[in-house]
Formats: sequence, structure tokens, C-alpha cells
Amino acid sequence: MDILIVSDTHGRRDRLAELLRRTRAGILLFLGDGLRDLEVVDDGIVVRAVRGNCDFTGRDVPESSVENFGTCRVFMTHGHRFGVKSGVESAAIAAAQAGADILLYGHTHQPLHRTLPEGTVLGGCTLEKPLQIFCPGSLGEPRCGEPSFGMLTLRHGAWLLSHGEF
Repeated sequence: MDILIVSDTHGRRDRLAELLRRTRAGILLFLGDGLRDLEVVDDGIVVRAVRGNCDFTGRDVPESSVENFGTCRVFMTHGHRFGVKSGVESAAIAAAQAGADILLYGHTHQPLHRTLPEGTVLGGCTLEKPLQIFCPGSLGEPRCGEPSFGMLTLRHGAWLLSHGEF
């Protein structure tokens, strides 16, 4: 299963439409700041979204969510409520408390991928399993480099996160 991860489109629905056409992913995880841009998503694509600080529509869309894909548990947030521009520790703590394997966030407009190993101490809690931390960057307004996105590939109980540039 291939899952597309996008954040911070900020009105660039043309890029989102093209990316969906190119990747042919069946699931889109949208991490906020561009909920209106989701209008270009075909009915056949499953969308899971969280609301960002610039999303003034979609008040029924949560700011954080937990999704399960087989054995992979994903904590999704835009990140502004966790202060991710100053560091990801608060968001990582929330993800760990939710039992997540992966923390997905946006807001910073900069791609990031790192893994906190089992045994890492976060806010007085010790991780019982590794936690992957992933930001796809921004499809609409990258802070450095090209517009970017992420892919979560799930195969036979294992998963792989990767970045791509638009």
C-alpha cells in the first residue's frame, strides 16, 4: 500500500492535483494548511486530514488524529499547537502517548525524517518502541529547496517513509 503525505499546499491545488495524478496513491494523509485544496481530490482516494493554523474552513476537521494502517499506527498533526517550529519534542510525546510508530506533522515547511530509538527519554517518559518523526515539507510554499511531499509505503507488516520533490 502506498500512502501520499502532503502538507502546507496554501492554495497550490494545481500541484496537489498533478501529484495525485503522478503517484496514483489510494490514500492521502493531509497535514493541514490547505483544506480547501482538497477539492481536487477524486472520490476514489481516501483522505485523512488534520486542520492547520491557516485553515479557516473545515472546523469539523481535527487538529490531531491517530490512524492505523495494518500494524502501523500514525499520529497526524499540523504541529502548530505543539510548537514544532521550536522543536518536535511535545509532538513526539503526544505521538508516543498515543502508541504511534510514526509522527507526521507539517507547519515548518521543511522536510525532516529521523528516528528516535527505543529507550529514548521524552518528557520523563521512556519510549517502549522506536518512533519515526516525519515532516513532508511543503507542497505550496517550501522554505528551502523545491516543493516536497512524503510517501509511506507499507508491505508485509513493514513500512518505509520517503521524501519526494515536486
